[in-house]
Amino acid sequence: MTNYNEFMRTIVEDDIKEFASKNALDRGQRYFKENRVELVAEQGDHLHLHVRGSHGSQYCVDIARLDEDIYYECNCPANASFDICKHIVASLLFIEKQVFAHKDPTRWQKQLNEVVQMATYYSRTGKTRSRQTVLFLSLQQDYYGYGYQLNGYRLDRKLFPDDLFKDDDIDNFALATYLVNHPEIAEKPKAIDGMYGLNSGNDVNISPFYKTILALSLESNNFYRSQSLPTKLDALRQFEMPLFTGSSQRPFENLLHISPHLAQIHLDLSEHGDQLTLSLKANVGDQTVDLHTKPLEIFGTDPYWLKTDSLLAKCEEQYPHFLVQKLIERGKLAIPKAQKSFFVTHYLAPLLEHLPLGGTAVSHQKLNTELEGKQLFLEEKEGDLAVTLHFRYGPISLPHAPTYPQLTTTLDEINSNAGQLTLIDVQRDPEMEEAIYRSTSSAQYGLKYAYKTSDETFVLRSNTTPLDFLLKKLPILTADGYEIFGEDNLKSVRVNRHKPTISFNVSSGIDWFDIEALVQFGDVPVDLKTVRQSLRRKERFIKLADGTIGEIPEEWLEKYRHLFYLGEQNDDNIRFSNHHLTLLDQLLAQADQTQVDVQYRERLQKLRSFEGIAERPLPDGFVGELRPYQKAGLNWLHFLHDFNFGGCLADDMGLGKTVQVLTLLQSLHEQDNSLPPNLIVLPRSLLVNWEREAQRFTPNLKIFTHFGTDRPQTTEPFADAELILTTYGVVRRDIKMLRQFTFHYIILDESQAIKNPNTKIAKSVRLLKSQHRLVMTGTPVENSTFELWSQFAFLNPGLLGGVDYFRKEFSNPIERNNDKTAAELLRKMVYPFILRRTKDQVALDLPPRTDRVMYVEMDKAQRNFYTKTRDNYRAQLLGLIESQGINSARFKVLEGLLRLRQICNHPRLVRQNFRGDSAKMTLLVETLQTLHEEGHKALIFSQFVKMLQLIRDEIEKLGLTYTYLDGHTRKRQERVDKFQNDPNISFFLISLKAGGVGLNLTAADYVIHVDPWWNPAVEMQASDRSHRIGQENPVFVYKLITKDSVEEKILELQQRKQNLVEQLITAESNFLKQLTAEDVQVLFS
Repeated sequence: MTNYNEFMRTIVEDDIKEFASKNALDRGQRYFKENRVELVAEQGDHLHLHVRGSHGSQYCVDIARLDEDIYYECNCPANASFDICKHIVASLLFIEKQVFAHKDPTRWQKQLNEVVQMATYYSRTGKTRSRQTVLFLSLQQDYYGYGYQLNGYRLDRKLFPDDLFKDDDIDNFALATYLVNHPEIAEKPKAIDGMYGLNSGNDVNISPFYKTILALSLESNNFYRSQSLPTKLDALRQFEMPLFTGSSQRPFENLLHISPHLAQIHLDLSEHGDQLTLSLKANVGDQTVDLHTKPLEIFGTDPYWLKTDSLLAKCEEQYPHFLVQKLIERGKLAIPKAQKSFFVTHYLAPLLEHLPLGGTAVSHQKLNTELEGKQLFLEEKEGDLAVTLHFRYGPISLPHAPTYPQLTTTLDEINSNAGQLTLIDVQRDPEMEEAIYRSTSSAQYGLKYAYKTSDETFVLRSNTTPLDFLLKKLPILTADGYEIFGEDNLKSVRVNRHKPTISFNVSSGIDWFDIEALVQFGDVPVDLKTVRQSLRRKERFIKLADGTIGEIPEEWLEKYRHLFYLGEQNDDNIRFSNHHLTLLDQLLAQADQTQVDVQYRERLQKLRSFEGIAERPLPDGFVGELRPYQKAGLNWLHFLHDFNFGGCLADDMGLGKTVQVLTLLQSLHEQDNSLPPNLIVLPRSLLVNWEREAQRFTPNLKIFTHFGTDRPQTTEPFADAELILTTYGVVRRDIKMLRQFTFHYIILDESQAIKNPNTKIAKSVRLLKSQHRLVMTGTPVENSTFELWSQFAFLNPGLLGGVDYFRKEFSNPIERNNDKTAAELLRKMVYPFILRRTKDQVALDLPPRTDRVMYVEMDKAQRNFYTKTRDNYRAQLLGLIESQGINSARFKVLEGLLRLRQICNHPRLVRQNFRGDSAKMTLLVETLQTLHEEGHKALIFSQFVKMLQLIRDEIEKLGLTYTYLDGHTRKRQERVDKFQNDPNISFFLISLKAGGVGLNLTAADYVIHVDPWWNPAVEMQASDRSHRIGQENPVFVYKLITKDSVEEKILELQQRKQNLVEQLITAESNFLKQLTAEDVQVLFS
């Protein structure tokens, strides 16, 4: 009990105020002052107390200390919500003030008296004797009368005759019967106080195994009370324990027999004179119980139980609880015989879907025949074709039932026979029915399961039209033995049997092509718009002008679908971009007839005669030297320029994308110095870097930086410059002015800034005018294929079609279905316009890079805090997902993941007064000390600014030198230069988002990622601040990961979902977008 007093004082001051309501706090203090608390037992750090309630009732409180946490529970109803109730408040105050304050100087004597007496007895007898008792259970209404709870009681074994204990297998029912016949021995039963009280007894009539089950059942009274009672009773039923009913004062009023048989509930219809009587009965073994006889109760829900004054039986779960309860409440119903037909049709028939029927007014005729046929009934519902499955047993057709019953009573054959109702009982074959049901839903038949709430059994699959089903699928179904009904009642369909023909006429514009198409089914023409819509929807049939249905050849769906999707639809033609030239050439070659103009032939010939990217000389004004791969990149940029294509330079970070683009602009300027200026749009952090690079490599290019509050509100200064540098934020604010000017080139650096096509900046840059366009990024795709679409909508508008087309043809198939065919087609479409080289490929002289994951284990305090937080969010999320779906829970998921990741770093990021340590911080400090002693320089990245501040505090305690950068840092370049040039500065603390791109920090040879980010490409960019051209030392990249935490699970999810960019370029699949309910359970498990 060392330091327990101080520990309890802390709990009272912190946890009570945090988790107890004001009412519970006030009343708990009053209970304590009124001396209502009694310490019953003390076992180490586990205390058991009684608190006297306001109406004389007694409540049990258990308080235990485990490591640095305290656990408490009370059996009152208020504590079921897991808040601190008034009884726990009173108990905690009692412990603090009375037990551990040691105000009673004789308390030690009281504590040792019982021990000394026991030791004396042991010395005299040589053994310890424990009073033998007999355990009984009593089912009692809870304090509020809303339900039942199970309580245990003990009687002295000496109260019972010895002959009841002769056999090893004691007959509990004989003991219970004796107790009923001798009520005088039950005047002072000892109530068992939860699991603690049960385990402390020496009960002769129950084995340790069964006592364990009872202990768990009694303990759960504290939390769930009558809600969990049906489950407890089911356990008692299994090992045939007798059960009494009564009250806390008289617990043994009645002896209940817990039947080992299930109660089978059924409707009973009997005849009395000129009326029928409908009632509810239950068969329990050989006993029939009238459910309208008092006293009788139905309680519980899943499962629910039937209770009379002497019987307790579990009900068959197939009978709906709410229906049984309502029928009992309505009592026996009298129906005049004159209304029998109406009663049977409108009332009895719906009830027989849920409950069986018996009684003297009913006779059953059994139909013993095998399942002879499978039937499909067709009908049109709101323009869709619905299909219902039936099974034929002899002359009777029965609809499919999801429960696959063994026996069905059909009302179709109800007849009046000598004043009785005759029902046909059909013995069904559920296994065969289920096999037929499952085999009917197949792509072969074009059918899939309908919603469970709908009347029909099947609906058509999404790729099967009604006409396709009727023409292609019904013959297959008939051949497989299905009987088809209802086809004659469908609307008539006429089919045009001619195979369609298609011809194209192509005319050229400045940078586009217009295509006119003519489709004919025999002599019946079809307008282009109708054909295009059908192909875009992948529909096989078209309603023609003469009212017939024409079938589009299946090969057209693939051959011309992209043709009609990619173009811009006009009334009479489709307009395509110059970028689609090769695609058009392939598609038009397969048409029945094609006519093209001269300009189209010339453009096509130029592209076909292309033999490779030509070697281009370096411009005279270029100062420096290009590496071989950079020279190849310059040649590729010239190729794009010659064909007027936009392109994406996607080399790895640190491979010199900037110098390649500057060399291109210098070369074009020397060829024609009258060209308009070039606009470079970039993140604010790269302004200084571009200025320096341009001054270094292309000093003849005049630079104008359009930035700052004093920037001009006109484009006049642009005329005197070749390079206009500005930021994404300025473009967004100055778009009205900038869109009026036509630039030579518009170049976006770190173009992932426009990866979301719906943002203002993405929309703004698409409004800018220029003759040519380029983007630069080391990660053209990070999370979603739409990032690629957004950048190409800027580079080569129309190349990848519209948003809806791209989502349907590429985004959804690739990201949801891992469609490799769609991914390969997309890769081919963008391949000529993307150039990507990795460091491993080209920078062979770059020093090696070593990546290492360093795992840490949380200590107990940090682990306990993490576990509590995780379980709290898990409970909230699973309930929210179940009730509202995963989409409604996404923000809560993000909040929970954020809190868990912060705790992995340091619990003080979530709770400032946390008094424990952080395992990750401990390892980091040790690592930094070692690096400093060995003379290394390190970059330390974290996405949490507060974490960087905690690290900064630790570094200052050690007296080490550092510099710091986050989103609020001004004069960033000064910080960078200071770290690069000052050998005394060992560490650079950097916010991942603020300093992950655009910085050259080759002075560092160690990179430490304190916490993992969702997107490994962002971490890679940050690491490449050091591992880039100019680095002379081997680089070591450390990633700190907390074991058995969400950090590990995030890495696992990323690994499972990282296929997207490997198929297209290089990046991972979108984590949050594809998050499922199963993923949430894994993350918070």
